[in-house]
Amino acid sequence: MAPAKNPGQKGDTMGINREKDHKGRERIVVSKYWPDGTRFRRYCTNKTVAKKAMARIEESIAMGTWPELKEELVRGVEKGITISGFSEIYLRDYCQTHNTRPDFKKQALISITRILGGVPLKDVRRSHAHQFIAKRSKEVAPATVNRGLAVLKNMLTFAVEREFIETHPLLRFRMLPEEQKALRVLTLEEERRLVEAVAEVEPTIGAYTAVLGEAGLRKSEGLNLKWENLNFQERILAVENTKSGKPRYIPMSDFALQWLNSLVRVISCPYVFVQLEKGDRWRDPRGPFKKGQKAAGLEWVGFHDLRHYRATQWVKTGVDLVTVKELLGHADIQTTMRYAHFAPSHAKRSILEAQRIEVGEIGSQEKNRREKK
Repeated sequence: MAPAKNPGQKGDTMGINREKDHKGRERIVVSKYWPDGTRFRRYCTNKTVAKKAMARIEESIAMGTWPELKEELVRGVEKGITISGFSEIYLRDYCQTHNTRPDFKKQALISITRILGGVPLKDVRRSHAHQFIAKRSKEVAPATVNRGLAVLKNMLTFAVEREFIETHPLLRFRMLPEEQKALRVLTLEEERRLVEAVAEVEPTIGAYTAVLGEAGLRKSEGLNLKWENLNFQERILAVENTKSGKPRYIPMSDFALQWLNSLVRVISCPYVFVQLEKGDRWRDPRGPFKKGQKAAGLEWVGFHDLRHYRATQWVKTGVDLVTVKELLGHADIQTTMRYAHFAPSHAKRSILEAQRIEVGEIGSQEKNRREKK
């Protein structure tokens, strides 16, 4: 009688091997015994994925953490983990490690789990992506739907790498076409009117609207703004927790300073825009903002339109596109190029500057220089 094999010893044909399925197609299999004598065996999409799987197992055995890894793999395959369940693993083990702003993906995962959360991960098909598109398209624009799809695809890529599923069901899945519309931009008068209208509803969100419009901040960047990020002496606003992970430093206008100085500072809360009755930062300013929109007759304006407004104002005053790119925090200059046609000719710029003197948007030093001429 042949001696029984000792799990983990060489000769067990453990490791990464190539096999053929019942149709004669070659596939890669990872096979390894756990220290408790049970066997891990899984088919992989390619050798790179197989090596990663084997490395994870061997590392967990060496570190003594293999029971947790084994449970994770068993829970994912044998117990039929759902998209909702796996989204927590994805957010914890991938987004928190690889993304400088995991909250962006966390936000997208809310709609993904709401629509597809109950679907077992191993049963995800392309039809589920179409289901997501159909439901989400009733709520948001195609560009937002595509961002959700991108997160879903990335999560499934991670699921393949972590051996929860064998193949990627959305490989080469096409995104929705995004209609390129002409950019509609707020005028100076409209921005001021909107700020005043929102402030009538809620003064703190009025100030928040003003700062977004004057500094070109994203919605979340404004909500996360802290007093320590403001240098009133140098008139500089620092954005630290950015989408790109790189800090930005933005000059503050007189209008922005006026509204910031109108705010009540809560000593126990480091944030600038505080919901006073709760003593904590505002997390969802949409209610007051929408009421202000309606009162100002500017229902078409969203938070991101305030960012467009500031970008065009900078370009109109002659700020070069490279500088605008840095101020907005764009990763690619091509994103900033959409504002290029707002740059005025030299003659038009002189007229615009004269108009801005009247509304106090050019400093007194510049004004005095022109009057001397």
